[in-house]
Amino acid sequence: MSDRMILSALKVGPKDLMVMRSLLNLAGGRGAGQSWEISEQVGGDVTLVDIDSDHGRETWEGLNELGQPVIALTRDKDADARFKLSKPLRSRAFLDLLNKLASGDLSPEEVDHTDTHSRDSATVESIWQAMEVKERQGHFTLAEHLRRQTWKKPVVIIHPGWPLLLIDPGSGAWFFDGSISELTPPMFAETMPASAGQPVSSADLVDRVQGHKQRSLSELKWFAGLAQSRGKLHPDLMGDVQFMLTQVPGEAMRNEQLHRLAQILIRGPQDIEALLEQSGQPPENVSAFLNACYTSGKLLVNRTSSTAVSF
Repeated sequence: MSDRMILSALKVGPKDLMVMRSLLNLAGGRGAGQSWEISEQVGGDVTLVDIDSDHGRETWEGLNELGQPVIALTRDKDADARFKLSKPLRSRAFLDLLNKLASGDLSPEEVDHTDTHSRDSATVESIWQAMEVKERQGHFTLAEHLRRQTWKKPVVIIHPGWPLLLIDPGSGAWFFDGSISELTPPMFAETMPASAGQPVSSADLVDRVQGHKQRSLSELKWFAGLAQSRGKLHPDLMGDVQFMLTQVPGEAMRNEQLHRLAQILIRGPQDIEALLEQSGQPPENVSAFLNACYTSGKLLVNRTSSTAVSF
């Protein structure tokens, strides 16, 4: 098998072509030995046809009659096809079937590559690593404490290396006179015990906040979530998942790259691979953005059927 292979993708719509290119680019970026390019003409090393239209099914049937091994791309789980991939495409099934067809190393029991949840979870986890969230004596990052609502009443954060932060969950506010940049990514990546948030009485809170700048707690949730783990996803966001925003976070609008990600997710549900392809962002930006949206409570996470998404 040569190092450069051609996939003939026939009667395939623009969105599915985009996903295929994304998956092949991701595979190449991980140093895979096989390199693929997509052609919309016949004659490739492997041929795939979208059979969910009359023209597509006619093309597929014609190629089958010629005895060519052709992959049928379809939403029909019961489609009678020797080689079949289900929509939406997932990387492991797609790449495995391409490489096995190209090498001739495909056994009879492997001819149907319809996706399953377990296959997809393994694929996503091989591309997107999960951050560690261990419930060890209540030790979490600040973002995780805020997401879990560890502190229901006003607290002052007292933790080695941190400036004093006052957090009032009830009013949705926090108080800090410095710049948000003083709270660095390594600090947000640290874990701290729940006891780092020391309770403050209402009377003491009034005294402490005098002269201090009041900020929206959503700001702290956003920046804490954004910086809590570079390049890794919160484990709740791993696997066969689609995402959608309830609203565009105000903080994302101040950054062109993050705003682009928000614009995509506010339009409708997307899985992470489609989000990566459409945004043109590096994986580190995508994972940080999703983590921040999740911590901020603005991210809808759907784990139901991959063919019928409802939020």
